[in-house]
Amino acid sequence: MNQAYSFCTDGRLCINSWGKEISEATGMPSSAVIGTEYYKILPRILDDDRDALSVVLREKRPLNIREYSFNCLHDRVKADITIEPSRIDNGSVEELRVEIVPYSSCLMARKLQNSQRLIDIGKIASTLAHGVRNPLNAIKGSVVYLREKYSNEQTLVEFTRIMEEEITRLDNFISKFLSTSVSVAGLSESDVNVLLKKVEVYTSLQIHAKDITAAYEYGNVPLAAIDSFQLEQAVLNVINNAIEAMGSGGHLAVRTATRMVSGNEYVLIEVSDTGPGMADNGVSDMSREDKGRGFGLFITREILQYYGGFLEIKSKKGAGTTVGLYLRVSS
Repeated sequence: MNQAYSFCTDGRLCINSWGKEISEATGMPSSAVIGTEYYKILPRILDDDRDALSVVLREKRPLNIREYSFNCLHDRVKADITIEPSRIDNGSVEELRVEIVPYSSCLMARKLQNSQRLIDIGKIASTLAHGVRNPLNAIKGSVVYLREKYSNEQTLVEFTRIMEEEITRLDNFISKFLSTSVSVAGLSESDVNVLLKKVEVYTSLQIHAKDITAAYEYGNVPLAAIDSFQLEQAVLNVINNAIEAMGSGGHLAVRTATRMVSGNEYVLIEVSDTGPGMADNGVSDMSREDKGRGFGLFITREILQYYGGFLEIKSKKGAGTTVGLYLRVSS
């Protein structure tokens, strides 16, 4: 069933009720439109060159218009429109209810809805960033204590050193995020192979615990034009998704290479798993909330696009998944 958008006007055709759906579609909250003539917010709805709402006011009976060619922001869509008196006092229509049911969604409305989703994500991320800082400091203190207490355990020292370094980087990132925004990061040159070797080390215990075999193949690749911290988060999102998807057993393959796409050179990080795969090449999974996997892929895609790269997913139910992270080469 198609989405319905509704609003109400008084006898002067001024909006007195503005539904949530139409508010999200137009990007205009009810506080911005209440008391304004509807035709100053939306295109005037006509019936034989007459204002359709005025016709209902005068004739005091509902009006149904089928396949109306409706201007939806910067798009045109066909819609069924119902206009009916919702309150009549002393023989006069005091209120009209208008319902618009488009046959297809407006392109601009979809863009506005996606923008609202990003705003909501930003609000959640800000709250999360504030909540992470205190436990992060406690974890850092514990890591330093363990390294000093067990300084003769070389493996433990190596892991705690990496953990302390990553905690410091995360704390710096949170500070930058809270003072500006997620996307404000210094554009730097990142050595993809060096970063992946570090990721290989601190995901090794997780992989071992799930009895997964892992193979990393490092190609001869140039530096990538991307902030190293954000690239690390993008890569970890994909690798952690792969590990979770395989459960116990399976094989993880990670490799780096260079690729030419549409005449442009990219560094490719390819992550393959032998998990159950995803339908529609993972497109539908991009919006899922199952254990945060869809959100992780969404964030990865946004990071890559911000720096001029892109995400490619090749997957089939029952046949595993290969995710390609394409990074713009540093000029």
